[in-house]
Amino acid sequence: MDYLIIGGGWALYFALHSLLASEWVKRTVRNKAPVIARGYRFFYSLTSTVGLLWLLYLMAITPSAALFSSPGYMRYIAMILASWGVILVITSFRHLSGWAFLGLKKEENKGLIRKGTHAYVRHPIYSGIILIVIGMALYTPTDIVVLSAVCILAYLPAGIYFEEQKLIAEFGDDYLTYRREVPAIFPKKP
Repeated sequence: MDYLIIGGGWALYFALHSLLASEWVKRTVRNKAPVIARGYRFFYSLTSTVGLLWLLYLMAITPSAALFSSPGYMRYIAMILASWGVILVITSFRHLSGWAFLGLKKEENKGLIRKGTHAYVRHPIYSGIILIVIGMALYTPTDIVVLSAVCILAYLPAGIYFEEQKLIAEFGDDYLTYRREVPAIFPKKP
C-alpha cells in the first residue's frame, strides 16, 4: 500500500506539474481570468514546491526497508554526484532569472539561451536532477527512495518532450537547429 501511495503521489505530482505548465492551461487562464494570469507563474511555482515538499515528507514518514547496505565509498560517490547535480542546477540559472522562474518578477524575453551550461546540454536542470536523484538513491538505498528515484527518472523523458514542444513553438527553426547540435541531457565528448 505504501508503494501505491508514494508511486501514485509522484504520478499525480508529475501529471499536475505538466498540466499546469501546458500552454493550453496558460492560454485558458489568460483568456478567462486575465487578473489571475498575472500571478500564474507564482501559483505554478508555489504548487510545484508545496507538492514536492509534501512528497518528500511522505517519503520521510513512510516506513522503508534498506535494499542493501551502502558502503562508505558509495556514500562518498553519492554525495559527489548529488553535489555536482546541485551545482549544475544552480549554474543553469546563470543566464536565467531565478525570480522570473519563480514568478516573482516579470520574465524578460532573452531569446533562445545557448550559452553557459546550455551550450553543452539543452536541459541542464534535468541533468542536475538526474545526478541528485542517483546520488540520493545510492546514499540511502531504501525501497521508498529507489521507488521515488525510478518515478522521477521515468518522468524525465515526458518532461523533456513537453518542454521541447513549448520551445519549438516559441523559437521554431532556431530551436530545431539547437536540438540537432546540442544533446538533451548528457554532453558529448569533445
